[in-house]
Amino acid sequence: MQKIERILLPTDFSDFSKNAMEYAVSLVRMHKAKLYVLHVIEHIFDISGFYVPHLPVNELYREMEETAKNEIEKFINKKSREGIEVENMVVSGTPFLEIIRTAREKNIDLIVIATHGRTGLEHVLFGSVAEKVVRKSPCSVFVVKQTGMKFVMP
Repeated sequence: MQKIERILLPTDFSDFSKNAMEYAVSLVRMHKAKLYVLHVIEHIFDISGFYVPHLPVNELYREMEETAKNEIEKFINKKSREGIEVENMVVSGTPFLEIIRTAREKNIDLIVIATHGRTGLEHVLFGSVAEKVVRKSPCSVFVVKQTGMKFVMP
């Protein structure tokens, strides 16, 4: 069995991601691994197809990055952080591509990712980041499916 030393947790700060975070922290503790928490700021043009400027794009990205850095610090509370090594990262780009790139660059052993459970037209239009990560990942992927149940520490 492969030793798990580095775990990547991509997050969009949703409740889905918070549930995945509980699994990731538990796995980090179990394997005495390092946790990498990644938030990807989607390119504005990728989200809507166009951008109507009220701020210069660079300034808007800086604001989004600062907000994300603050959110990522709050995402894993102090109690959960105790005794584990955590590295927070905020990047911009296409989420699944940045997750794969980070996994390769950081030599990640396991990705823990939440699925939002999109179906039908929404799935066709937006796809599934988790599904793309599973297909393209250089390492194993632990997908936390949304079932309405919360993680409980064993």
